[in-house]
Amino acid sequence: MKKACRFFKLFALFCFSLNTFPNTDDYFLFPIKASASNYGNTGILETPNARFMGPASLRIHFSSSYPNEYTALTATPFDWFEATYRYTEIKNEKYGQSFYSGNQSLKDKGFDIKILAIEEKSLFPAVAIGLRDIAGTGLFSSEYIVGTKKLDNFDLSLGLGWGVLGSADNISNPFNNLHDSFKKRDADQGQGGNFAIKSWFSGETSLFAGLEYDLKRYGLRLKLEYDTSKPFENGKVSLKPKTDLNAGVSYHLYDWLDLGLSYERGNQFRVSFSLTGDFFRDTIPKPGPKNVIKLDQDLREKASKNKQIFYQSLNRSLRDESIYLQAATYDEDKLEISIATNRFFSTTRPVGRSARIASALLSDSVEEIIVRPMNGDMETSRITLNKKEFEDADQYEGSAAELYLKSKVESLSHLPLYESAEFQPTVDFPEFRWTMSPGLKHQIGGPEGFYLGQLYWRTDTSLKFARNLTLYTSIGLNIYDTFDFANPSFSDIPHVRSDIQEYLDEGKNNIARMQLEYMFSPVKDVYVRADLGLLEEMFGGLGGQVLYRPIKKRYAFGMSLHKVRQRDYDQRFSFRDYETTTGHLEFYAELPNDVYLQTYFGKYLAGDKGITLDLSRRYESGFVLGIFATKTNLSAEEFGEGSFDKGFYFSIPTQLFYPDFRSGVISFGLHPLTKDGGAFLSQQNQLFGIFGETNQHSILRDWDYLLD
Repeated sequence: MKKACRFFKLFALFCFSLNTFPNTDDYFLFPIKASASNYGNTGILETPNARFMGPASLRIHFSSSYPNEYTALTATPFDWFEATYRYTEIKNEKYGQSFYSGNQSLKDKGFDIKILAIEEKSLFPAVAIGLRDIAGTGLFSSEYIVGTKKLDNFDLSLGLGWGVLGSADNISNPFNNLHDSFKKRDADQGQGGNFAIKSWFSGETSLFAGLEYDLKRYGLRLKLEYDTSKPFENGKVSLKPKTDLNAGVSYHLYDWLDLGLSYERGNQFRVSFSLTGDFFRDTIPKPGPKNVIKLDQDLREKASKNKQIFYQSLNRSLRDESIYLQAATYDEDKLEISIATNRFFSTTRPVGRSARIASALLSDSVEEIIVRPMNGDMETSRITLNKKEFEDADQYEGSAAELYLKSKVESLSHLPLYESAEFQPTVDFPEFRWTMSPGLKHQIGGPEGFYLGQLYWRTDTSLKFARNLTLYTSIGLNIYDTFDFANPSFSDIPHVRSDIQEYLDEGKNNIARMQLEYMFSPVKDVYVRADLGLLEEMFGGLGGQVLYRPIKKRYAFGMSLHKVRQRDYDQRFSFRDYETTTGHLEFYAELPNDVYLQTYFGKYLAGDKGITLDLSRRYESGFVLGIFATKTNLSAEEFGEGSFDKGFYFSIPTQLFYPDFRSGVISFGLHPLTKDGGAFLSQQNQLFGIFGETNQHSILRDWDYLLD
């Protein structure tokens, strides 16, 4: 401990000497952010600190030193909460017996969380509480309480660690006086999936410390730490440290890229890099609406008398904004239109642009503009705008809030406008559309390697026979793949997902989907989807989904039911013997801060029954980050490694990467394990995904976009 103190003093003196005489070079293009530890979460090297990434941030981290190599994904759904999924390759240990995994090295999966308990104040440090490798095998299991204080360019950290972080045992456990259970730590290594709560904050305890210094003029962060952890050891390579001090440097090369180099334990070098993205809000300016020239009163009066001229002018002007008029009815005092678009991510922006275009063509006698936005070929709501109030707000003579008070958001209680409107653009059925693009298919976190993937050419088609009746097809042709599997599935329950190796290998050229789908709304606030065909890569059959989504409420109810049969591995038109019925009762709730809770209760593909909880957060930019967990009537032994199903996902609106508006999203889901328990049927066009954000609350949330 004395030796560590001397090194910390010398390090601080060195850092001070580097910046004794600051000058204009202290300015650096990118502000230096809190960097990643070796484990991927925000920290120093082997030890954590109380720093966090900003909300709606993602970090991909890679760190390598023999024998442990870490690949991690870290996310911050809130500025006070950080979660990390980590995949570790231990290169000097075998995964298992050779008949199962060949010569593959040991792979370990872990999940970490860190919570900000106390915010940093002028005199007090930030304090965080964290759990490392929870519900994992326990190889790196640790708990900690750490405080971090910023002093000029210094960041000082001091913490208490348990588990692996407490290996030095240099201080007595402060919780020993609370209960005898804290005195001894139970061994918690196993298959993973179990929360060893009784072991948390128990057993050997150590005091660790860290010091960081920002060299802003160079974009460098110097790191020094007193490391009390004892890494996983085996009989082949001794990892016993020669020193408890680790030193390193992090180079902030770009706003999104950090490079790291460290010398640890007196016997090993480690290299690392991190890719970080901040998706809290859209930082790329988007073009405003096109200037709309308002017709003089005489021309508007003529248009009102010759409605065909008005409808054609409106239709043409809307198409210039990539908004497609589906129906329109022009009365003496109001205009009602139905619109569809695939350009905008929000509901209100196309509504506002449609109202702006219509207002320029309408006579002064018109008092209301009613817009019915469509999604999934179905009208989702009826938004009534006061024409005069809208024009005032659009000319900065009023506000969006004032406009909302004079507006109405309603459910559709009668026939769609496109079935009764005075003007209905001609639509010729059948309508055929297609897209072609490269695609990526992968398996992550298997014993063969962290990532096995396929680059393929994807062709997607849609053949619309009538409104809401569509045949969807998706075909894949292999370009290149790295699939090389060695471990078969030994699951004792039906292999509804664990035969993924066979599907990936034999189905490199496949028909991923060929599905006939019909959607309709029988009554107000109720939506129905029926489908049949090759529903996903592994199953085909028939079934459907029902959703009740009241427009003025922040909840929804649903139900899905399908009769399916397992497809052959080549993913053509033949089937295997296994068939089942799967279905769930569904509940959706919008919580404060745009947090969504989704709950599913029912029967899964393997015949097991249970419940799935899904918690996600949506940000102003449209970025979504979520986690889920499924627990069924399968025992931990029947489920296998991991004990139960869980994972996390995120979706990024493509418009964040373009200077104009885009409606698409890039989605990524991470399943630590491909198991048969808790397996859902993959359904295209999930109803809540289409109609979930069409209620009054979502429209109000994005109301300001109406004038954008």
